[in-house]
Amino acid sequence: MKSFHHVAMLSERERPGEVFSDLLKVWVVSPDDDPHRVEWVRIASDSPLLDTPLARMPHVAWEVDDLDAELQGKELVYGPIDVGGGLRTAFFLMNGALIEYMESKPR
Repeated sequence: MKSFHHVAMLSERERPGEVFSDLLKVWVVSPDDDPHRVEWVRIASDSPLLDTPLARMPHVAWEVDDLDAELQGKELVYGPIDVGGGLRTAFFLMNGALIEYMESKPR
């Protein structure tokens, strides 16, 4: 099952509430803090994401029950990775759109 989680938009400016991810070297504003589920992402100059579509395109994120099963046959552009807190995520292209699937497991 898939359920909508957020839309991620790229930002070039600092935003209130943003948190830095050491793993991905990005600042992120949680979609939990936005009534429209927008996640603002600002990418550092040394981020491993710089050479990926994540540095150039917005994306739509979906929560899934089984990340590995849902990724079968997908054109992956980044991941899957464990981002901590029991969350695994991966990004792929579908019909020219950037999509993120997220799987959360209890710790």
